[in-house]
Amino acid sequence: MISSPAKEISAQVADPQRSSWIDNTKFILIALVVLGHCMEEWRYKSPVVLAIYQFIYLFHMPAFIYLSGALSRPKFGIEQGTRWLTRLVLPFLVFQAIYLAFDAWLLGKPFVYSVTSPNWILWYLMSLACWRIMLIPALSFTRPLLVACTLAVLSGYLNDVGYSFSLSRTLVFFPFFVAGYLHGTKIKGPRLAAVGVLLALAGFAWLIRELSAKWLFGLAPYTNLWGGAIQAGLLAASAAGVWAVLRLTPRAASPFEKMGRESLSVYLLHGLLIKLATAYGIWKLFRHLGVGQSLGVVIGATLLLVTLLAAVAPLFHPIMNYQWLFRSRPAPAADKVTGAS
Repeated sequence: MISSPAKEISAQVADPQRSSWIDNTKFILIALVVLGHCMEEWRYKSPVVLAIYQFIYLFHMPAFIYLSGALSRPKFGIEQGTRWLTRLVLPFLVFQAIYLAFDAWLLGKPFVYSVTSPNWILWYLMSLACWRIMLIPALSFTRPLLVACTLAVLSGYLNDVGYSFSLSRTLVFFPFFVAGYLHGTKIKGPRLAAVGVLLALAGFAWLIRELSAKWLFGLAPYTNLWGGAIQAGLLAASAAGVWAVLRLTPRAASPFEKMGRESLSVYLLHGLLIKLATAYGIWKLFRHLGVGQSLGVVIGATLLLVTLLAAVAPLFHPIMNYQWLFRSRPAPAADKVTGAS
């Protein structure tokens, strides 16, 4: 008897060997992703809101990418290739069509399917698919992290490196993927120092609040020779933030880890709701609220949205993980959890 795709994937998600720390981390990071997107349209309401937005973007995606690298393996055989295809490539192709169709419906745009320019947040799937392959040749170097950092800093000087194929973000954020693989999930150091780092980053975010967000998105081409130095400084600040937030994440079991297991589903689904809210002018309501009220409302809405989307996520597993297309085989114990789900 053949089980349904949803049941097969649900069984894989409910893996007893999963780490509570990994899932707690994913919950914190996906909540920050949703919060950042909920703030995007009204972040210029005040300097405080703008600084909070910059603070979130300094480390939330780099931390996700670090975690993905920590859970990757330096091999790409049939098993890994199948997972790469079913959990990254096929979901990207399907959701690219869904997001483009959604834009056509909401905005009246013509539907033109293309894979060369990932629609908004789908860049992460394309870049993650690239990093998974890039890791293997990168490790052939004596100092792979130094090579990745060099590529990240130099990429802004190349005019042909931009949004197409998510190439700019792939190169800029690759150091975090490599660092994740090299240093793993055993984050060490004093917690008090981690608190200090986050406080320092909050101050740094205030100082750079007027800096174009494209720098934090990994999409800023350099206009002068100093661009590389700015990028290097931002990478260093982001690395400090990644260490701090991962060090402070609880390792004990929590009520939030179940939602953390659905981070990819929440990531892909929430983007459609954000597009819907933007098209119908929901963010205009914040004009009539004070800064404190606006932040309170959006934080509450973020937690509610993450909770609801995580609850309904199993219904969408068949279009987010296509392992059901292939003969079901148990994954090796060391490769059961990926940073992308």
